[in-house]
Amino acid sequence: MEDCVKRIGELERLFSDNQYYGRGKDAFFIEEGIVPVMVSAPHAVKQFRDGKIKKADVYTGGIARYLHEVTGCHLICSGRYTENDPNYDQPGSNAYQDALLEYLNGRRIAALLDLHGVVKEREYAIELGTVPTLSEEDTSLHEYKFIADLLIGIFESGFKECSCEKKSVWKNKIFSAGNQNTVTKFISENTDTVCVQLEINRIYREPENRKEFAALIRSLREVIGFLAAYDWK
Repeated sequence: MEDCVKRIGELERLFSDNQYYGRGKDAFFIEEGIVPVMVSAPHAVKQFRDGKIKKADVYTGGIARYLHEVTGCHLICSGRYTENDPNYDQPGSNAYQDALLEYLNGRRIAALLDLHGVVKEREYAIELGTVPTLSEEDTSLHEYKFIADLLIGIFESGFKECSCEKKSVWKNKIFSAGNQNTVTKFISENTDTVCVQLEINRIYREPENRKEFAALIRSLREVIGFLAAYDWK
């Protein structure tokens, strides 16, 4: 666990430098993987929305980069602040989503996990967003509806032994990924890739909270392991 915390802290510095304005050479970057799963962290640095600078979702970038290293998943992350929001701006003015779509169209990537963060005051540990509509609960999962229950089961099992009282896993209660131009909504509407937005409580993203942080990393690795091994044919 110590090595994991240290490594994620090192990887996070790319984003946390300059008070989370980041020090990446480009606004975002993509790194190739070897398994059919991609992890996205569009709010790894501060972003600009509706005339305001919004805080970064701390450690989503470091965690995403770590998952790329240890699982071989594909990776896309914001690298430095620009006056846009990759999880909000409309197509045509959203370089992050446009590049991601082009990348996915050229490869066999079955699933995308889009990492985000919520404040510690939220009542849950993590919330899944799967773009529900009036007629369908999980449109971003396409025909693989079981994926939602699978992820919920993995996270609930992983968080069971944590000392934190906030262990519940929600889906589509507050952040459904369907109310704006989210990465999950845009990519699921324009590809066959299964997409899930993950809103992670700050408690589980703080390395100081060792049990919660370790449980989150183990659970994410287990999720990616399943998605990578599943026969998508």
